[in-house]
Amino acid sequence: MKKLLLVKFGGSLISVKTKTNRAKNGEINKLSGRIKKIQKNYSVIIFTGAGGFGHPVAAKYKNNLEEGLPEIKKAVKELNKIVVESLTNSGLKAQTVEPDKIARYENGSLLELSKEKIIELLEKNIIPVFHADLIRDKRLGVSVLSMDKFLIDVAVDFKKIGFSVDQIIFSGTTPGVVDGSGRTIQTITKDNFKRIETVFYKGKGIDVSGGMRYKVEQCLRLSGTGINCIITKGFPADLDSDSGSTVVG
Repeated sequence: MKKLLLVKFGGSLISVKTKTNRAKNGEINKLSGRIKKIQKNYSVIIFTGAGGFGHPVAAKYKNNLEEGLPEIKKAVKELNKIVVESLTNSGLKAQTVEPDKIARYENGSLLELSKEKIIELLEKNIIPVFHADLIRDKRLGVSVLSMDKFLIDVAVDFKKIGFSVDQIIFSGTTPGVVDGSGRTIQTITKDNFKRIETVFYKGKGIDVSGGMRYKVEQCLRLSGTGINCIITKGFPADLDSDSGSTVVG
């Protein structure tokens, strides 16, 4: 099998995060075109953020996620469906996979990931497309599952069973991690994280899954694994270049 590339389409990139249920169709189609160009060299897994579809309704039910589960699920699936349709229209084969159908968590930690479905799709050259989700954590009950965390969990799990996980790309609206002055922080490691965490820029809109700081914390879990984690604007034309991006690890 080809090298494995995991890509997160950030919610603020593919939707208007300050508006409700407004997809950025032009940006989504552009991303689909980029994925089509690189798929001949990579097996790709895509993770879609919740954006202006999922975050507002999740915030509405933050004190009772059980009650809000149907409405939240409907919202994140709607945005995911738009992405899958765009990928399909660009000539790719893609299929939605729900995280809560294949993953089990306890106290926020991954207990088990049923990888058979993912592997089956990859072998057929079909792109699995996960969406932000709610899961039934064995200890915490119904909980928000951020795609930042789930993506890293999938990367670690596939690396353990011998897959060549080449890169992880977080596609967003800023050129990497930017500070309060809009300057890109080029490299973040465990050594310098504490020094720079206070200057992280906080984006607009509702975010129930931790924002940029949480994303970086998840990426730092890959330190020492040999997996490159790139936070960038949009989707890079050259995967070998980290220009205008933040490398975490």
